[in-house]
Amino acid sequence: MAQPLADGDLLDVGGGLRVVHTPGHSPGHVSLLHEPTRLLITGDALFNVLGVRWPMKWLCSDFQMTRETAHVLGELDYDLAAFTHGPELTDKPRDRIRAFLSAYR
Repeated sequence: MAQPLADGDLLDVGGGLRVVHTPGHSPGHVSLLHEPTRLLITGDALFNVLGVRWPMKWLCSDFQMTRETAHVLGELDYDLAAFTHGPELTDKPRDRIRAFLSAYR
């Protein structure tokens, strides 16, 4: 039986995926953290098209919430960041995402 994902859940998939609640793009949007390999999957919380950026406002159910909840991505520990839109970041991805997010605090 399907059940809703909750922030912090550890999914028994691929060695464990941590659910990171990042609503805004959609009400139940999540990002995922694969802790064993230190891979962050941002989903649509952030894009990496011509650099790290926000999704377009018109693609979000609540753009302001997207901007507020994405900040948790800068607090996680990871060495690789993957995006639904754009190439992955392999060179200091956490620093690059944190730098982008700090401009919007």
